[in-house]
Parts: sequence; C-alpha cells; structure tokens
Amino acid sequence: MLAQLQFLQPLPLIAVVRAPDPVQAIARAQMYIQAGFTCLEVTWTTPDAALVLQQLRQDHAHCTIGAASLQTPPMAEAAIAAGAQFLVTPHTAIEVVPLAKDANCPLILGALTPTEVLYAWQSGATAVKIFPIIAVGGASYLQALRPLFAEIPLIPCGGIGWEDVVPLWRAGAIAIAMGSQLGTDLTRLKQQVAQAHQAYQALGQG
Repeated sequence: MLAQLQFLQPLPLIAVVRAPDPVQAIARAQMYIQAGFTCLEVTWTTPDAALVLQQLRQDHAHCTIGAASLQTPPMAEAAIAAGAQFLVTPHTAIEVVPLAKDANCPLILGALTPTEVLYAWQSGATAVKIFPIIAVGGASYLQALRPLFAEIPLIPCGGIGWEDVVPLWRAGAIAIAMGSQLGTDLTRLKQQVAQAHQAYQALGQG
C-alpha cells in the first residue's frame, strides 16, 4: 500500500459521517469510533462540517479524519484549513489536485468509468474512489476494472452493505467506504466491525 495510505491499515474500512446537523454528526462519528473504526470522512454536505472535523481530530487523536463530498477547490481549501487528513471528491475533480499536493494531503478522486479512473490517476490522485459501486454491479464491476488498473488503488463507495465487504476486498479494493448501511445499533455495529476484521485477516491482508 502507498505510504500516503498507510492510515488505512490494519482495517481498511472508512466510515462516512453524514448528518443534518453538527451535533448528530459528532454523535454518529463517536459511535463509529466506539464500534472500532479508526478512519472516518466527514461529508462537506453536513452543516458546519469544518467544526465537526476539528472536534473529531481534537477528541480522537488515534483516528484519521478526512473530508468528503468536496465538489470545488474552495471546499477543499476549507477542509485543509480545518485539518482534514485526507480529501475525497465525488467526481473527478482534478482542479483539487494542486491544493492537495501543496498541503501534502492524500487525495481520493471520485470516478466510475474506466476513462475516469485512468484520468483521475494520471492527474495525480493518491487513490480513486469508485462511486456509486453498488449501482453498477458491486464486486463484479470492481473485479472487471482491477486487471486493467492493477497499479491504481481503488476504493469503492456507495450503497455498500456488510455483505458486500468481503467480496469487494476479494475483487481488489484497497479500502471500502461505508455510510448509510452502518445503522445506529452500536452493539451490532461492534460485532460487524469485529467480524470484518477477522475476515480481512483471514484473507491474508490484515
């Protein structure tokens, strides 16, 4: 795994934090951390996302906190200023690449088609987010892409449930971003994260 992506070890799962207000966002993020996630991304569609990110970084120094749903360079600038430890875009926003490089901040550019994947990578992405993965076939789609782009770190996102996690790892995902499917039951979520960790180790990757 690339040095800039080492924060994804030992369990390459990213919890997507999205909420209608900052209080709920922080509460949701804290639940994900209690469940065992150490990597989270705060969506910039969440009100006061910068404050949420800053609070999480302050309270959970052992975690890696990034910013997602960054659609424009000003959004990326705000995320970097707030202390984002990685940046994620929903589309192939190559105009964000110089900002990320100047800040030495890992950048995960969104893409879907083979053309977009290659364009994102050649433009300077640290990794490429395949979004929305479940809408286009899930693991089977990623498996079709993987041989063509063996050198490109691919991170699927969009509608992923726990039943999709192991098939996506097997299909070549270097990490998986999950949000809406995580739910709000902490006990169950802890079990699911623990099971995913065991499965990842069983694949010989943990």
